[in-house]
This record gives sequence, C-alpha cells and structure tokens, in this order.
Amino acid sequence: MSNPSFISFSGVSKSYDGANYVVDDLNLDVRKGEFLSLLGPSGSGKTTTLMMLAGFESPTQGEIRLDGRRLDDKPPHQRDIGMVFQNYALFPHLTIAENVAFPLSVRRVGRAEQKGRVKRALEMIELPHLANRRPAQLSGGQQQRVALARALVFEPSVVLMDEPLGALDKRLRETMQYEIMRLHRELSLTIVYVTHDQAEALTMSDRVAVFSDGKIQQAASPTELYENASNAFVANFVGENNGLRGRVVTVKDGWATLALSDGSIIRGRCEQGLSEGAEAMLALRPERAHIHSAEGTQADAHSNVVRARVQELVYCGDHHRVHLTLGSRDALVAKLPNTQRHALPSAGDTIEVAWRHDDCKILAASVPRSAPTVPPPASPSPSIMSTAPAGAN
Repeated sequence: MSNPSFISFSGVSKSYDGANYVVDDLNLDVRKGEFLSLLGPSGSGKTTTLMMLAGFESPTQGEIRLDGRRLDDKPPHQRDIGMVFQNYALFPHLTIAENVAFPLSVRRVGRAEQKGRVKRALEMIELPHLANRRPAQLSGGQQQRVALARALVFEPSVVLMDEPLGALDKRLRETMQYEIMRLHRELSLTIVYVTHDQAEALTMSDRVAVFSDGKIQQAASPTELYENASNAFVANFVGENNGLRGRVVTVKDGWATLALSDGSIIRGRCEQGLSEGAEAMLALRPERAHIHSAEGTQADAHSNVVRARVQELVYCGDHHRVHLTLGSRDALVAKLPNTQRHALPSAGDTIEVAWRHDDCKILAASVPRSAPTVPPPASPSPSIMSTAPAGAN
C-alpha cells in the first residue's frame, strides 16, 4: 500500500540554545491536496514548523520529507515550495507583472512562457488590468492577491502561508479568506497555513493542528476540534468555552459526573484516562446553554440543570450574551438568540440554565506535554489554497 503522506515530519525538534525546544519531537503527516492550518498562541512553535518546511530554519533533530524525498538537507529554492508572508514581500521598484514573473526568472523560464504564465496568474486573481502598476499603487487586499499569484505562478507542489491576512481589516480579511478558498478548490494545491485566528482556521481548513509549547495538542477537522476537544487547552483555545472546574465523582463507559463548587452534579462525555477524584474542567460552549425561563423550554432527562444568578446582559446584534454566576465564584456565559420571541431575564434574576449531557465534555484540568503522532486523515478532502514562491522572497 502506498504511503498516504505527502508531507511528513518525523521526530522533528528545533532548539536555538541546545536546551529549550521551540518545536519538540513533532510527528505530522499531511495529505496531497490538503489544507492544513497550524493554530496556536505566540511562541507555540507553529511558525518555526512552517519555516523548517520552507527551508528558512533547519531542524535540530528529525527529518522532513516531501513526496517521499528528504527536504531538510535542501536549500529553499530547491524545495518547489511557494511562500506568502504577512507583509506580502513585494518588490516596490517592480511592476505587478514583474513581481509575479520574478520566481519564473529565478528558475530561468523563457520570456515567452513567462509572459503567458503571468497573464494567466493575474487573470486567476482578477487583476490583469493592474499589471503595469507598482505595489504602492495597490490596496492591501490587491497586494495580497498579487503575492498569491506570485506564489502560484511557478506551479509549486506546496504553498505555505504565514499569517497572510493579519494586516488586513476585518471585512477585507474575510473577502480574502474566500478568495484563497476559491483558489484552493480550483488548483488543488497542498496548503500549510499558519494563523493565530481561530475563526480563520475553522473557516478555511480541512484540518487544524493546535500547537502549544512546541507540541501538537490535537490535529483534527474543524468540527471535531470544536465539538470534541481532546484536552483543556484545545477546549479553551478553540472558540469560546465555559471552563467550569470541579471534582470527578464517577467515570464509566466514556461518561463522567463532575461536582461543581456550588454542589451541582454535571454529567458529560469525558476524555480517555480521566480518573475519579481528579480535578477536572467542564467544556461547554455558550450557545449550548439554554435559559428555560427565557426560552420557554423544559429540561429533559438527558440534560444538566443548574441554578444561576444573572449578572449582566450584553446586546450583540444576533444574540444576547447572558453573564451568570453559579454559587459564589463560578462564572457562566450563555448565548440567547435574538429571535424577539421571548422575554429576556433581568440582572439579579435567579434562573435555571440547562444543556444536554452530550453537549459538554469533562476534561482533565491540566494538559500533558506529551503529544501523539498525528497522521493524515483517512481520506483526502478536496480543499485547496495559495501562497507566494520561495524564489520570490
């Protein structure tokens, strides 16, 4: 059987001082045509991982392979990888057409072929009419699209993107997300994308690898990450989470009960290896918590129910955020859809809040440093994305 891995990190570590590792024993496989996002806080190791794949950093230990060929002993221009940076890295003294043609000239592609490829690349990003302008004459979004065209013009096997939309405003960033997703679908590239923006990673990716302390805590589809976080770090980092703390009372067949500080007993799915008596965290998304007195619903046998005091209501347009307290210290947030069909609670009210047992998960309070090997998904997803060529930067 052929190896499904197109990009492979095997035991890859990176240390700058010989003692502390910014990437620690990374094992990660990426399928051909996959859009993989590396997500994590600053200093988690995601950008260093991308730079080692691009060839701008060298692993201290381990191997990196592309399509079965070892990469970590090759310079960047020999890796057939495109790269897009946050600052675009366009040459200010060259026209847009000349910027896009640059990686082709580095690779000694003939002038006639360069002209045809540049024309097709600019048509792909819908900017052929700006070919003779210079970068300073373009908006930020247009410059980013040029950087994408430059990354794709030499038809690399892999495109890498390092926070490519971080400098754009919210509306333009969302527009560029869909533009990149469109190019990904049409060109079937293998994309590795670094971001600290959770919404961006969830929106654009086939799979997301969540980094912390130089290790991957979980690599899974956006749905799996959000609905079934493997540990407390992932639950708290990906999306909004009510991280209520308590003690595990019972554990059986993948379910556990948790005693909260106010005496409430909560039942939910639990992570593997959780033990009775351990300190644990309840992972509950705010939109899964329902306020019965406001919504006119009743809890059923498959729901947890707690009594909480309303501290504040915040109007957010399509929903209200209801800030609550359980007992003397635990805080809880519920999202109440703005349907205008129900009465809202008032600050100071004591109300019932409920959520289904399978809508929450009980996780160990501490996150282990160890992380498993992360294989590619069982079947490739047809998503695609874009970046700028290593030869251009």
